Amino acid sequence: MSAEFDYKKYLDSIPEPPRFTAKWIWTVAGPGAILASLTIGSGELVWTPRAAVAFGYVMVWAFLYGVWIKGIIQWLANRWHTLTGIPTSIAVGKVIGRWFNVFMAATILAVMPMWWTILSSLSAQVIWVATGRSAPLIYFWVPVVVATTLLAIFAARLGRAYKALEKISLAVLWTMFLGFWAAVLLATRPDWGAFFGNLLIPRPIPPYEDWIKTAAPDIWSLTPLMLLGTALGSLGGGIQDYVGYQAMLKEKGWGFLQYSDEMVKKVHEKGLAKLQIPDDPQSHGKLKGWLMPAAFDCSLSFFMVFITTVPAVILSIEVLRPRHLAPSGLKLAEAQVAWLTATLGPWAGIIWWLGSFFAFWGTYYGLHEVYTWTIYDMLRGTFKRLADLTPNKVRLYLWPYLIILGSIFFLTNFSLPILSAFASAATHLFALALWGIALLYLNLKYLPKAYRPHIIIVILAIVGICVYLPYGLIQLIQVFVPTFTI
Repeated sequence: MSAEFDYKKYLDSIPEPPRFTAKWIWTVAGPGAILASLTIGSGELVWTPRAAVAFGYVMVWAFLYGVWIKGIIQWLANRWHTLTGIPTSIAVGKVIGRWFNVFMAATILAVMPMWWTILSSLSAQVIWVATGRSAPLIYFWVPVVVATTLLAIFAARLGRAYKALEKISLAVLWTMFLGFWAAVLLATRPDWGAFFGNLLIPRPIPPYEDWIKTAAPDIWSLTPLMLLGTALGSLGGGIQDYVGYQAMLKEKGWGFLQYSDEMVKKVHEKGLAKLQIPDDPQSHGKLKGWLMPAAFDCSLSFFMVFITTVPAVILSIEVLRPRHLAPSGLKLAEAQVAWLTATLGPWAGIIWWLGSFFAFWGTYYGLHEVYTWTIYDMLRGTFKRLADLTPNKVRLYLWPYLIILGSIFFLTNFSLPILSAFASAATHLFALALWGIALLYLNLKYLPKAYRPHIIIVILAIVGICVYLPYGLIQLIQVFVPTFTI
């Protein structure tokens, strides 16, 4: 049976889409800015520079395609939710089966504490290194964790968690964007010929140069495929970020998003069949109009990820690579200080340490809220009895889980690069590809023809899925069997 939902009736009650103005551009960005700032922090400051230093300009094409393929997969989720009001998790659970949601949720929950550990550790490392390692790292890590947890709890108690995160994310995002490009213009003379010459045409992954073995033993211990996979995985985030992003769209109320809670209950009761969304010219124009802010938010998010990745790649290649410096070991954020000090002098290091701390910390703070929305969406979409679940209820159980398991990872000295390699492979490549398959099926099978995605979007999504699915599997195997090759 189909979900009984009178789209025509509710379409009449939805206001006309806002007009495109300068104010609209500034105010429409929300969940996309959160996603961008959440993924830019560690992706551009650590994991992408490691790959850029090791490979040089020859692999910049991978960063371009890696970011935009993820953006296309995310757009399939955002447009579905905006056009139907039905969260992707409950739609996938009804169409493919509850087992799929359970598998995805289990994978996400297994990886979340790893990213919690990685980002809390990187935040603490910045202060630790900047103060000359005056005490053991744990003395810096504990205050960062405690202060961040208390701030997240305070924002949630005030009922301002999303709004606070949105403002913090926008501030971090624009600060990083302006700071990175200022460093490029002041500290380097980029080889634009090499950059653009390698931007569009895929090339094979080169072997490591010999200096990597001495300068960065932990990079040398990874296969080139795994190093690149970690960089691509961290760029633009993974499924745990994207499900949360799609769920947070409900806060914006675009199109049918304002009826999202009602639709969850209806789909639980009646199931899901092809949706009878009006496609007459007036209705079609109205819904297409409401897709505009969703498209702008998604496009801006991934554009900011890419346009911030570019200067990070250039700075790594032009400043670090000639000096045989690479983010490595417990110096994952130390080598990059040369991005500014190489040209501006030692005083610029102060700017670097402040900027990198807030970039890492902004990402660390943000995951508390985004992960809450991810699990909230997965649970209420999978289990009918949890249809009335609230984000606050999820926070009550999820945050202690992250703190306890994440602290265990930290205290047992797990290798951050290995944790990142596994986490990236599991949720940023493999699980993301599976989710992309499910989203394609939803958009093509259950939407009226007039509302299905453009054929170019479909083709690009299929290409991305065909790359990320086997790539993620190979990298998962290489985490446990480093000698495995294809």
